[in-house]
Amino acid sequence: MPNITHHNSVTEMTADHQGDLADYQLELGQTIGDISRAWRYQMNQRLKPFGLNLSTRQVLVQLHRHPQGLMQRDLARKLGIESPTLVRLLDILEEKEWIQRTTLASDKRRKYAVLTPKANEQLKIIEKLSKELRAEMMQGLSLSEISDATQVMRKMKNRLLPD
Repeated sequence: MPNITHHNSVTEMTADHQGDLADYQLELGQTIGDISRAWRYQMNQRLKPFGLNLSTRQVLVQLHRHPQGLMQRDLARKLGIESPTLVRLLDILEEKEWIQRTTLASDKRRKYAVLTPKANEQLKIIEKLSKELRAEMMQGLSLSEISDATQVMRKMKNRLLPD
Protein backbone atom coordinates (compact mmCIF):
# COMPACT_ATOMS: atom_id res chain seq x y z
CA MET A 1 0.00 0.00 0.00
CA PRO A 2 1.23 3.50 -0.70
CA ASN A 3 2.49 5.54 2.21
CA ILE A 4 0.16 8.51 2.57
CA THR A 5 1.29 11.32 4.82
CA HIS A 6 -1.27 13.24 6.85
CA HIS A 7 -2.83 16.26 5.14
CA ASN A 8 -5.49 18.64 6.37
CA SER A 9 -7.56 18.38 3.21
CA VAL A 10 -7.73 16.60 -0.10
CA THR A 11 -6.95 19.86 -1.92
CA GLU A 12 -3.52 20.03 -0.25
CA MET A 13 -2.52 16.60 -1.53
CA THR A 14 -0.28 16.08 -4.51
CA ALA A 15 -1.75 14.53 -7.62
CA ASP A 16 -0.10 11.20 -6.70
CA HIS A 17 -1.67 11.22 -3.27
CA GLN A 18 -5.06 12.21 -4.70
CA GLY A 19 -4.78 9.20 -7.01
CA ASP A 20 -3.96 6.98 -4.01
CA LEU A 21 -6.91 8.44 -2.11
CA ALA A 22 -9.23 7.76 -5.03
CA ASP A 23 -7.96 4.16 -5.18
CA TYR A 24 -8.59 3.67 -1.48
CA GLN A 25 -12.03 5.29 -1.73
CA LEU A 26 -12.91 2.96 -4.60
CA GLU A 27 -11.71 -0.10 -2.71
CA LEU A 28 -13.53 0.92 0.47
CA GLY A 29 -16.75 1.50 -1.46
CA GLN A 30 -16.46 -1.89 -3.15
CA THR A 31 -15.65 -3.59 0.15
CA ILE A 32 -18.71 -2.09 1.82
CA GLY A 33 -20.85 -3.49 -1.01
CA ASP A 34 -19.13 -6.87 -0.76
CA ILE A 35 -19.72 -7.02 3.01
CA SER A 36 -23.37 -6.06 2.56
CA ARG A 37 -23.92 -8.80 -0.05
CA ALA A 38 -22.04 -11.39 2.03
CA TRP A 39 -24.07 -10.48 5.16
CA ARG A 40 -27.33 -10.78 3.20
CA TYR A 41 -26.31 -14.15 1.75
CA GLN A 42 -25.17 -15.59 5.09
CA MET A 43 -28.23 -14.32 7.00
CA ASN A 44 -30.56 -15.66 4.31
CA GLN A 45 -28.90 -19.08 4.57
CA ARG A 46 -29.33 -19.11 8.36
CA LEU A 47 -32.91 -17.82 8.29
CA LYS A 48 -34.13 -20.10 5.50
CA PRO A 49 -35.01 -23.01 7.85
CA PHE A 50 -37.42 -20.65 9.64
CA GLY A 51 -39.14 -19.53 6.44
CA LEU A 52 -37.55 -16.10 6.75
CA ASN A 53 -35.00 -14.00 4.94
CA LEU A 54 -33.10 -10.83 5.75
CA SER A 55 -35.95 -8.64 4.49
CA THR A 56 -38.54 -10.23 6.78
CA ARG A 57 -35.99 -10.12 9.60
CA GLN A 58 -35.60 -6.38 9.14
CA VAL A 59 -39.38 -5.88 9.34
CA LEU A 60 -39.55 -7.87 12.58
CA VAL A 61 -36.60 -6.00 14.10
CA GLN A 62 -38.09 -2.59 13.26
CA LEU A 63 -41.44 -3.58 14.76
CA HIS A 64 -39.68 -4.91 17.85
CA ARG A 65 -38.04 -1.48 18.26
CA HIS A 66 -41.50 0.11 18.06
CA PRO A 67 -43.77 -2.03 20.26
CA GLN A 68 -46.69 0.36 19.78
CA GLY A 69 -46.53 -0.49 16.05
CA LEU A 70 -45.67 1.55 13.00
CA MET A 71 -47.75 2.95 10.20
CA GLN A 72 -46.95 0.94 7.08
CA ARG A 73 -45.76 4.09 5.32
CA ASP A 74 -43.30 4.84 8.16
CA LEU A 75 -42.11 1.25 8.27
CA ALA A 76 -41.43 1.28 4.52
CA ARG A 77 -39.45 4.52 4.91
CA LYS A 78 -37.39 3.13 7.82
CA LEU A 79 -36.56 0.04 5.76
CA GLY A 80 -35.82 2.04 2.61
CA ILE A 81 -38.30 0.05 0.51
CA GLU A 82 -41.42 0.81 -1.51
CA SER A 83 -44.89 0.18 -0.08
CA PRO A 84 -45.75 -2.72 -2.45
CA THR A 85 -42.57 -4.53 -1.38
CA LEU A 86 -43.46 -3.99 2.28
CA VAL A 87 -47.00 -5.27 1.74
CA ARG A 88 -45.60 -8.57 0.38
CA LEU A 89 -43.31 -8.91 3.42
CA LEU A 90 -46.17 -8.12 5.79
CA ASP A 91 -48.37 -10.69 4.02
CA ILE A 92 -45.73 -13.37 4.70
CA LEU A 93 -45.38 -12.38 8.35
CA GLU A 94 -49.13 -12.09 8.86
CA GLU A 95 -49.62 -15.57 7.41
CA LYS A 96 -47.17 -16.87 10.02
CA GLU A 97 -49.13 -14.93 12.66
CA TRP A 98 -46.03 -12.94 13.63
CA ILE A 99 -47.54 -9.54 12.85
CA GLN A 100 -51.00 -8.07 12.85
CA ARG A 101 -52.25 -5.17 10.76
CA THR A 102 -54.64 -2.80 12.45
CA THR A 103 -56.30 0.54 11.86
CA LEU A 104 -57.29 3.30 14.22
CA ALA A 105 -60.99 3.87 14.82
CA SER A 106 -60.36 7.57 14.14
CA ASP A 107 -58.69 6.97 10.75
CA LYS A 108 -59.35 3.72 8.91
CA ARG A 109 -56.99 4.73 6.09
CA ARG A 110 -53.88 4.46 8.26
CA LYS A 111 -52.69 0.90 8.55
CA TYR A 112 -50.39 -0.07 11.40
CA ALA A 113 -48.26 -3.18 11.74
CA VAL A 114 -47.61 -4.60 15.20
CA LEU A 115 -45.82 -7.72 16.41
CA THR A 116 -47.81 -10.56 17.89
CA PRO A 117 -46.68 -12.47 20.99
CA LYS A 118 -45.89 -15.41 18.67
CA ALA A 119 -43.15 -13.29 17.03
CA ASN A 120 -41.20 -12.89 20.27
CA GLU A 121 -39.78 -16.43 20.22
CA GLN A 122 -38.79 -16.01 16.60
CA LEU A 123 -37.08 -12.73 17.41
CA LYS A 124 -34.97 -14.47 20.06
CA ILE A 125 -33.83 -17.00 17.46
CA ILE A 126 -33.19 -14.30 14.87
CA GLU A 127 -31.16 -12.22 17.31
CA LYS A 128 -29.10 -15.28 18.28
CA LEU A 129 -28.34 -16.00 14.60
CA SER A 130 -27.47 -12.35 13.97
CA LYS A 131 -25.21 -12.23 17.02
CA GLU A 132 -23.40 -15.41 15.92
CA LEU A 133 -22.85 -14.06 12.40
CA ARG A 134 -21.56 -10.72 13.73
CA ALA A 135 -19.12 -12.61 15.99
CA GLU A 136 -17.89 -14.70 13.04
CA MET A 137 -17.53 -11.63 10.85
CA MET A 138 -15.55 -9.70 13.46
CA GLN A 139 -13.53 -12.58 14.87
CA GLY A 140 -10.00 -11.47 15.69
CA LEU A 141 -10.75 -7.75 15.50
CA SER A 142 -9.78 -5.70 18.52
CA LEU A 143 -12.17 -3.39 20.33
CA SER A 144 -10.15 -0.47 18.95
CA GLU A 145 -10.47 -1.72 15.36
CA ILE A 146 -14.22 -2.24 15.74
CA SER A 147 -14.62 1.19 17.35
CA ASP A 148 -12.59 2.94 14.62
CA ALA A 149 -14.48 1.15 11.84
CA THR A 150 -17.81 2.01 13.48
CA GLN A 151 -16.91 5.69 13.69
CA VAL A 152 -15.88 5.78 10.04
CA MET A 153 -19.01 3.95 8.89
CA ARG A 154 -21.23 6.20 11.02
CA LYS A 155 -19.70 9.33 9.41
CA MET A 156 -20.25 7.90 5.95
CA LYS A 157 -23.83 6.89 6.76
CA ASN A 158 -24.58 10.35 8.16
CA ARG A 159 -23.37 11.95 4.94
CA LEU A 160 -25.73 9.75 2.94
CA LEU A 161 -28.64 9.83 5.40
CA PRO A 162 -28.41 13.18 7.16
CA ASP A 163 -31.69 12.88 9.12
